[in-house]
Amino acid sequence: MKDIILSSRNFMDYIPKNQKEYRSFIRLILKYADTVCFTVRPFLDSLDEFRRSIWSAMRCSIADYGFAQAASDPKGVKSSLILFKKDYCLCDFLQHKNGIFDFTEEDPGTGIRLDDPAFLKNGEVFLYTVTHGKMCAVTEDVCSRLLTVKERK
Repeated sequence: MKDIILSSRNFMDYIPKNQKEYRSFIRLILKYADTVCFTVRPFLDSLDEFRRSIWSAMRCSIADYGFAQAASDPKGVKSSLILFKKDYCLCDFLQHKNGIFDFTEEDPGTGIRLDDPAFLKNGEVFLYTVTHGKMCAVTEDVCSRLLTVKERK
């Protein structure tokens, strides 16, 4: 998996308050993003597990995958990362969520779930979420655009 750069710019918290605000939020984010990275838990033995999961419709959107260990994970526990190119399937999936933290669904066959979406532009993370902690960190420039759109409404 290619290196993903975490921006050194300041991050500001932004959490959509309701489903209508989430829909505006995700449309703006998807206009800017070119890829989205999800953490897949538990660890995938192979991409075939993902391809057989309830998210198999997004299999053609996969750009790359790899493995990582989060600082909060116990020693030796690692997660899979799947990088998706922005296409119709990915956009449709995200636009039909109830919110940016709506990632609790588990595949009944494999037991995997998608978690912590990170949105990238040119390999640089501009929005990162921690699903279980309900944290959404957005770079300052993108957050300013979100707040400007919100104020116009």
